[in-house]
Amino acid sequence: MLSSMSHTAVRVIDPPDDLSIAPDLPREQSDPVVVQAPTPMSRKGSARPMTTADVPAVARLFLKVFRNIDKPAGADLKDYFHALTLGSPSYSAATGTQIYQQQDGHISSALLSVPMRFIACGNVIPGRLLGVFMTNGDSAGAAQLNLGLRPKRASLSFCDSASPTSARSLLAIGGKTIPLQNLEWVRTFRPFGALVERLLPRFMRRLDPALATLARAVDALLSRLRSDEGIEGGSELKVQEMSVPDFLVQAPRFIAHYAVRPLWSEDELGWLVGLAAQNTRLGAFTIRAVEDRSGAVIGCFVYYAAPGRTAHVLNILSLPDQEVGVLCAMFRHLERTGHARARGRAQPALMAGLGLQRRLVFRHRAFAMALTRVAEVNDAVVRGDIYVGGLAGEDWSRLMHDFG
Repeated sequence: MLSSMSHTAVRVIDPPDDLSIAPDLPREQSDPVVVQAPTPMSRKGSARPMTTADVPAVARLFLKVFRNIDKPAGADLKDYFHALTLGSPSYSAATGTQIYQQQDGHISSALLSVPMRFIACGNVIPGRLLGVFMTNGDSAGAAQLNLGLRPKRASLSFCDSASPTSARSLLAIGGKTIPLQNLEWVRTFRPFGALVERLLPRFMRRLDPALATLARAVDALLSRLRSDEGIEGGSELKVQEMSVPDFLVQAPRFIAHYAVRPLWSEDELGWLVGLAAQNTRLGAFTIRAVEDRSGAVIGCFVYYAAPGRTAHVLNILSLPDQEVGVLCAMFRHLERTGHARARGRAQPALMAGLGLQRRLVFRHRAFAMALTRVAEVNDAVVRGDIYVGGLAGEDWSRLMHDFG
C-alpha cells in the first residue's frame, strides 16, 4: 500500500532493541515534566516493559499523580490504558511503555508511549509517541526510566506536548525542536458564543438553553455589523463527508511529500482513528474531504465537531500547494456548521493560509520535539520537513481530557 501512495523508495530497518523515551504531561497547558506525590524513597528495583498484568497498577498511579485520586481505577480507564499502551499493531516490548518496579512488587514510575512506524528519508524505522511520565515520589525509578532517553539505533522518538523542563532535557541529549508546532491557533467565528463557552465552567455545569439562544442572537448581530470579516478564499472548493476507509487510503497520499512522516499503514491508522473516536468529551469525531471544481479530492481535515462550542482540529491534510484553499474551505465549513470557534496546531505549511484569517490568534501550547541519531532525520526536523501532530500526536488521547 505504501508504494501506491508515495513515490519514495523504501528500505525497511529492523526494530531496535532499545528506544529512547521522553516524558510529558497529559494536559493542554505545559507543566513540569514530573508530578510527584510525597512518598518515601523507594527501595532498589528495576525497569522493564509494561505487561497486561501491570495495567491496574499503572492506571491507579495515573489517577493518583494526575487526578489526585488515590483509589483503584475503574474498568473504563483500565480498558483504555490497555488499548493505548498494548494495542498498537506495531507494538513490541522494546517500543512500548516502560515501568519501574520496586523489589516489593510495587510499580512506582511509568513512561507511557505509543509505537508508530515512520518513513524517514526513504527508510521505515521504529518510532514512538512519547506520552505520560509519572512517578510516585520515586527518584530512583525516575532516574532508571530516564536512562533510555539517549537514542542508540536508527529510530525516532517524538512528542508534541513537552513542557519547558522536558524540552530542555531533550535538547541537552540531542533532541530537536520541531519548528512552529509549539503554537496553537484559535480562530473565532462567534465572539459572544466563544466568551460564553470560556466562562461557562465557572458558573454552571451546562449551557442554559436561554443563554444559548441569546448568544446566537448577539453573534448574528455582530456578524451583520462586521460584514467585512468573512472568510476569504476557497469558495470554489467543496467540503464533503469522508468515510473512514476513504481516509485510510487518502491520508498517506497527503503527507507523502514530507521527508519524515508516519507510515500510516491501514492497520495502524485505523487503530488510531478508533481510539481518537472514543474521545467524545471534545465532540463527535469527524472527517471531511475537500474537493476542487473537478471533484478531485485535494485534501481533508479531521476534527471534533461541537456546534455552538469549539471545534478541536486534529489534522489538516492536503496535496502540496493546496494548503491555503483547504484551510479556507475548512474554516468556512466550521463557521457554517455553527461552531463558536476552532483551534488546532500550527505547522509551517499552514502558516500562509492561517495568516489570511481574521480574528485568529496564536499562543504557545507545548513544545514539539524529536529525538534520533539519524543525521538526515535531524536535518529534516530542523528545516520543518517532518509531519507530526493530531493523529500522530497526543491531542486525541482521553488521558489529556478525561477520567477526572
